[in-house]
Amino acid sequence: MSSLPSSSGLLAGDLRIYSAPKALLRHIQWSLNEIFGYPVELNWEQQHLAPGALATQLQWRELKPVASKIASTLKSWHYLRFEVREFSNISGEGVLYRCTPDLGLHQAVTASTGDVMVHENRLMTALENNRSYEALRESLSNALGIAWDLELECYRRGVGSEGEIRAVNI
Repeated sequence: MSSLPSSSGLLAGDLRIYSAPKALLRHIQWSLNEIFGYPVELNWEQQHLAPGALATQLQWRELKPVASKIASTLKSWHYLRFEVREFSNISGEGVLYRCTPDLGLHQAVTASTGDVMVHENRLMTALENNRSYEALRESLSNALGIAWDLELECYRRGVGSEGEIRAVNI
């Protein structure tokens, strides 16, 4: 009998740093090495949408969750734009963290399809605390992370500018 854990119990994750100043690259590397407990390899490329910035990606499979540690560590450096996703190989459900210098950190629970899920308690709170349509719309937009999607979409696609992105109607 093998002492290795089955791959079905692993958590899979994906980190995408869309823009980071060159001065922070070593700090990011050290922090990720500390979180994972072993050296990770990051291949940095120029980010043409943010002159002077670089971008990278990292994927992993771990027994323990690390996405929240990564997000909380990276958010402390104001100049980063990034997304961290982590999900279970069993259920496919997971968590998504998005961060931009202007908006800060957003956390969302995701379905196996990758869609953001808003749980009942958050919906009930939004309904109870927002008396106007506009306030309710803003609260739901914030729960879904629409502002973060709008700001990061040009970096995901690698084209355009933030001003070209149009809001999605809810």
